[in-house]
Amino acid sequence: MLMPESIKSVCILGTGNIAWHYERRFLEKGYSCFAISARGDVSKCMEADLVVIAVKDEAVVSVAQKLKGMKGILVHTSGFLSTDFLAGVAESYGSLYPLQSLKKNKEADFDKVTLCTYGNNEAVRSLLATVASSLSSVTCELSDKQRKTLHIAAVFCNNFPNHLFGIAKNILKKEDIPFSIMFPLIDMTVERIKDFEPFEVQTGPAFRNEKEIMQQHKAMLGKDERDIYELLSEKIMSYHNNKE
Repeated sequence: MLMPESIKSVCILGTGNIAWHYERRFLEKGYSCFAISARGDVSKCMEADLVVIAVKDEAVVSVAQKLKGMKGILVHTSGFLSTDFLAGVAESYGSLYPLQSLKKNKEADFDKVTLCTYGNNEAVRSLLATVASSLSSVTCELSDKQRKTLHIAAVFCNNFPNHLFGIAKNILKKEDIPFSIMFPLIDMTVERIKDFEPFEVQTGPAFRNEKEIMQQHKAMLGKDERDIYELLSEKIMSYHNNKE
């Protein structure tokens, strides 16, 4: 099997958010690492010990096809794509998925970025686990199916709340109230769910079935905000009413 005994050289294909952070972290940890555009000449990557495809999900398959015959380990960074299609490209393959919202040119405490790995055999899994541990103190090994499940959960845990934060900020802005006033509440909510079941510490008018208050709230909102308010309130009431 064509596989390196250890990972020393790393080629990152991509120039976006994850590629930017990965290149910086690999270099910081002493790896020989370089990043190039996935649209360019990828021949430089063919001899690397580890090739990381860090592009949008819809481009991963086409980029991978350019790497047929490569000698090292090939991974992608997608949270939702399977790794099966990499079998026709490289003998050794897997995934190196960061469970974190990373933005290009914005520093992140990478030691706290959860890195999820998967390899197509025990040797690859071991090497990727070693690489992940050298980059971050928080790592885990997940199958393709587990990683997909994690990705969906992350949308609910991060992407949706972030949109709600944006809505809340806009609501406050109308009355010249700084969004920072919400920070202690947000912090307490996050801290609480570390120790208790989220559903068990639910609060608010929907939880208390305060329909008159909810009607007044909705009267103050625009249509899009009201639609979201109604949907989430209905789900909260339904869950807790059925539970009782």
